Amino acid sequence: MGMLRSHAQTASPPPASNPPESVSAQASTAAQQNQRQGEAAEDANRREIASECADLLKMATALKAEVDKSNKDTLSVAVVRKAGEIEQFARQLRGGAGKN
Repeated sequence: MGMLRSHAQTASPPPASNPPESVSAQASTAAQQNQRQGEAAEDANRREIASECADLLKMATALKAEVDKSNKDTLSVAVVRKAGEIEQFARQLRGGAGKN
C-alpha cells in the first residue's frame, strides 16, 4: 500500500485546458479587429466617393462655363464632348457603386 500512496502523490495534475473566458475573449478581439477593418474600408470608400463626386462637380462646372460661352441656338463641339465625358464618368461611377 505504501507504493500506491507514493505513486498517487507524484502523479502530475492533468494539463489545464483553455477556460471558456479566454476563448470568448479571443473571439471578441477578432470581432473587434474585423469591425475596425470594416470601418476603415467604409472610410476609404467614403473618401473615394467624395473624391469622385468632386471630380464630377468640376466637370459639370466646366461644362456650364462652356455652355454659358456659346449662344442659345448652337452648341460647340467642346460642349458636346464634355457632356459625353460627364455621361461616361457618371456611368462608371454608377457601375462601380453596384459592385461594392
